[in-house]
Amino acid sequence: MATYKPPLAVLIGFIGKFPVAGMTLYNLHYIVGLQELGYEVHYVERQNRPQECYDPSIDEFTDNPGYALRYLERVLPRFGIPPERCSFIDSGDHCHCSGWDGLRNALVHSDFALTIADNTWFDELERCPQRAFVDGDPLFTQVAMLEGEPVISTAIEHYDILFTYGVRMGMADCTIPMANRTWFPTRPVVATRLWDPTPAVGPLPLTTVMNWSAGKDFSYDGVVYGHKNREFERFIDLPRMTARRFVLAAGGPAPKARMRAHGWQLADPLDKTGTIESYQTFIADSFGDFGIAKHAYVASHSGWFSDRSTCYLAAGRPVLHQETGFSDWLPTGEGIFPFSTVDDVLVALEELDANYERHAEAARRIAEEHFEASKVVGRMLDEAGFR
Repeated sequence: MATYKPPLAVLIGFIGKFPVAGMTLYNLHYIVGLQELGYEVHYVERQNRPQECYDPSIDEFTDNPGYALRYLERVLPRFGIPPERCSFIDSGDHCHCSGWDGLRNALVHSDFALTIADNTWFDELERCPQRAFVDGDPLFTQVAMLEGEPVISTAIEHYDILFTYGVRMGMADCTIPMANRTWFPTRPVVATRLWDPTPAVGPLPLTTVMNWSAGKDFSYDGVVYGHKNREFERFIDLPRMTARRFVLAAGGPAPKARMRAHGWQLADPLDKTGTIESYQTFIADSFGDFGIAKHAYVASHSGWFSDRSTCYLAAGRPVLHQETGFSDWLPTGEGIFPFSTVDDVLVALEELDANYERHAEAARRIAEEHFEASKVVGRMLDEAGFR
């Protein structure tokens, strides 16, 4: 059993349960940021719901953690986390890799536990008195709390410190409820040392990776909120209006024949996100990111910004990102272009065609100044009083 010396951070995430590159990096950027701040990291996952483990080899969600465990064994050692500092708690309450003794020892000796966008609670977490939760799905999370959704409500009530990507929560025009809690605004993070801002060569396409619809529409306070599919319909004719190609790696029940008929080129999302390297290549082979946001993020004026888009920025690729109110807190016009209409997109493309190198350099600079993992996580730890 490992004996830890401070500083030690416990990070709770979902790398194995959702083993595709975008979700892997969502977590790894936090891990690298903590390491750059001088922390040793013990990584934890738990199966919180039935059929929560995605297995790309069969393209299905399952209760079997086999693929998740093999994936963690391949990925985590590359980022300085050996098996004894990894814990995966399956649906039968068996703790793989570190074992329960190793996990309990880590929790007792840790400075804090940081749970990233996965509603996780198990009683052993009480051993670590400083705990924070990061809400990556604003509005969805808070409405679920108010409605008493069992997994979400039970988990979050055990965290004294709550962060959210709903940066504009509490502002007069933001409709995200506080859900009777205090929330600290934060943003997605990127570890820029994992990204090489290579020059763009050739007539590259605008690209993105997206989940067509992550669930059903829902109502809150008399308003119906939805997912990316609702917003995408407003821009479906865009490829017909410009010579620039649009390549979309869309997961979920996307109407692929209809999208192709409107000029969208479709890529296999499992091929483009199967490994970190293939995902990085997909982004490097892009003119920029075309980012549609969930309807709920847009309609609530949440201020949300995409973790995927931070990867494009770090790779020196400009970002066209649907406006959610993020232009309140993030500089735009160089490297990042907010859009609300098709015309906004066309104007941004003209500017990129005229001054691409300047905007590519600005993209990387924005990643370093506004999303660098060590900076953002360090500020979070200070706000939480964890250091």
